[in-house]
Amino acid sequence: MQINNKPTDTNLLSATELRALDLRIAANAYRWLIKQIPTFEEPRKQKSTRGPKPNSIANPFYGFIGWDTPWGRYPQFAMDIIEGIARLEWHNRPMDSGGKSTPLSVRNLVTILEAIPLIHNEAIEDFLQLRPRHARRYFKAIKLIIPWMMNSRPSSLTHEMNGTSPEAVILPKIQTHDWDDCDDSGTPSTDVLAKLHYDLRTLTQFKSAEEYEAEYEAELNGNFVQPIIAEVPGRLAHPMKAKVMQMLRDGAQVKPISRETNVDPKTIRKWKAEAAALEALLAA
Repeated sequence: MQINNKPTDTNLLSATELRALDLRIAANAYRWLIKQIPTFEEPRKQKSTRGPKPNSIANPFYGFIGWDTPWGRYPQFAMDIIEGIARLEWHNRPMDSGGKSTPLSVRNLVTILEAIPLIHNEAIEDFLQLRPRHARRYFKAIKLIIPWMMNSRPSSLTHEMNGTSPEAVILPKIQTHDWDDCDDSGTPSTDVLAKLHYDLRTLTQFKSAEEYEAEYEAELNGNFVQPIIAEVPGRLAHPMKAKVMQMLRDGAQVKPISRETNVDPKTIRKWKAEAAALEALLAA
């Protein structure tokens, strides 16, 4: 008995037809990704080695800060610098133009300083998987951060980065004087000291490392909520804030309030949003 192993239906696709089908499916899949994921982009093409090299800066803190170093990923001496620069206006929006100017991610900034030895736009773009325009914002921020961090380093970190020991540093001699102190202005009053304390206040209050990591995870999961900005204890309130808030409660509009109180409309909208967020939190 002879068994016929040949298929009864020989209407199979040729290699050329299979290739065309594969290309069509790939194109349809790519179009689907573009619609479903707005940030999806094609892999960046390898640039030519000709022409000038991209603008880059050497990272002096590479290997000296990070989660496996004594200073940690969020070094205490640098957090007010990083937070302040992260909250600058990075989106070039004119006043009263609308839109949300989200600050840069503090976690992204510290991980750039931790993980990239030679910082430039493309390195940030690949490391954080960002669009080129957004990567340029982080690069500009890093260029502002590094000089201020260098000036704010503790002496122990300076010795560590320079490869010297504290004993090897020759301290300058302290010169004394032999004249009498003629300052008879007296002790400043309590109000003057309070104003001086307010003028020398820290512009931002940085969070803990755990709070930054939790905020970053919430951003990845799409659950990030803009934090409510609370008054810092000991900080003097704006002298017109109480009047502005009362006028808002009475139903007045932002621009008439600004004309009467001489407070910037952007500041009034910020106070209004904070009050609304606080009311929603208390009502929850």
